[in-house]
Amino acid sequence: MEVLNREQVKQLLEQRGYGPCISLYMPTEKGREKAKANSIRFKNLVAEAARQLETMGYSDQDLRELLEPARKLIDDNYFWSKHSDGFAFFISPKLSRYYRLPVEFEEISVVRESFHIKPLFSLLASDGQFYVLALSQKDARLLRGTSVLMEEIDISDIGQRFEEKFASELPEEYLQFHTRAPATGDERSAIYHGHGGEIDSIQKEKLLKYLRFIDRELQDKLDENSAPMVLACVDQLFSTYREASKYPLLFEKGIKGNPEHMSAQELHHKAWEIVRPYFEQKQEEAKARYLELAGTGKASNDLTDIVPAAFHGRISDIFVTVGVQQWGFFDPETETVKYSEGPLTGNEDLIDLVAAETFLHNGNVYAVKGDQMPDHSPACAVYRW
Repeated sequence: MEVLNREQVKQLLEQRGYGPCISLYMPTEKGREKAKANSIRFKNLVAEAARQLETMGYSDQDLRELLEPARKLIDDNYFWSKHSDGFAFFISPKLSRYYRLPVEFEEISVVRESFHIKPLFSLLASDGQFYVLALSQKDARLLRGTSVLMEEIDISDIGQRFEEKFASELPEEYLQFHTRAPATGDERSAIYHGHGGEIDSIQKEKLLKYLRFIDRELQDKLDENSAPMVLACVDQLFSTYREASKYPLLFEKGIKGNPEHMSAQELHHKAWEIVRPYFEQKQEEAKARYLELAGTGKASNDLTDIVPAAFHGRISDIFVTVGVQQWGFFDPETETVKYSEGPLTGNEDLIDLVAAETFLHNGNVYAVKGDQMPDHSPACAVYRW
């Protein structure tokens, strides 16, 4: 499964203004016997993208060049047999990227000046991102997850920096410290172990020093310090790391036991049970703020107000309805919003636009189904000011 994170989405958003951006979403079926159906569905989406490009005035040569990365996949039966629940493909003159993801997307082909990213927020938006730090005598793993996704982050360089900093200060017989990249079939290296194999043999002040080093170094690996972290380790390491750590959202409850033999899937299941109430409460609190502030000028469900507010970074929380589009035009110079009945040359999905701008300005984006919205509007925003 391809990695999808906040940095990847920012890279997609940076393609705005560099030519046509083609966004293809579709549900996929698992298994070799479903490969043909997946291929046909994708072929139809590519054909729809070509039709839209033709309507915009692009030449046959432009179409061939732009859509070549997608067309190469159409007849690849092996590729289409290895899928999750959904597939997203993004193409621009400077970028071609696809993701097989554990979410069933609605089938849609969008060609605009920027990528259509709203369907992605159900996977990685601020209502569901967290970290798991799994520590043991023989392993150190950092994982990033959402409600449906877990990926491992490479932290092997931390071990290298540790050795450079402490090799001359600490004899090897006291402690060996290593971290590793995500598993690729190679033998896992050790995070720390005494030659006797017992953590109790290591003086606590030394252990604290090492764990504080880990904690400081991890800050550069994290997208933000506002995502909760769950610690997975034995009791003794749990209490010592909590004492050493300055991470603001290290949860008091953790995954107890040695995580060496826990798969990413098992860690994800255990961690999500711990953090889920936190995210549910956060979303409910945002919904309550909207309902409290509606009608005061500090919240709105009117896209005419929401779109320019998003461009100015005024939105702290935005709820958007998955699978609903409101096509239109926005002029940043005059801050004018105009609506259209459907996709036209030069217009865009205004709901997707406000989600993207809120995301870029570090606001909270909640991409939810219609019955989870604060009211019956397709977009509801709470303003910072």
